[in-house]
Amino acid sequence: MVTKDDLGRSSPDKDEDLKGTFVSVLIIGAIILVFWITLFSIFLSRM
Repeated sequence: MVTKDDLGRSSPDKDEDLKGTFVSVLIIGAIILVFWITLFSIFLSRM
């Protein structure tokens, strides 16, 4: 039997998982960006 999920329609649980994944990616990206900016500013200050 084919269910709605098999047809590619997302359920509310999957939408919540995707929102959580998106938030996690944004947080990790922000950490990497802050780390990069910090290292770059140290590099510039030593020139």
